[in-house]
Amino acid sequence: MFSTIKSATAKPDHIVEITWTDGGRSLVDFAPTIKKGGVFACLEDADFFVNGLEVGGDGDWMGWPDDLDFSADSLWRRSHPDEDVPEISAGG
Repeated sequence: MFSTIKSATAKPDHIVEITWTDGGRSLVDFAPTIKKGGVFACLEDADFFVNGLEVGGDGDWMGWPDDLDFSADSLWRRSHPDEDVPEISAGG
């Protein structure tokens, strides 16, 4: 795991600002996800997008009602696409 989510704030333009427990901040644009439609179509409603967002699992995920969840790892990766994934050594 990269980091956990301390807080997340959804904006009406479908951007989520994430504050990580390590003090970092990221912006994640959900417009490309919403364009996929299907289960993501409900996120197009700005009121639902802004007011339905919650952080759960002690910061392991954030999401919206109806089990529309995104893991902290996937969000970190989306907001740091050019960074190498930290390697975890065996035994620690």
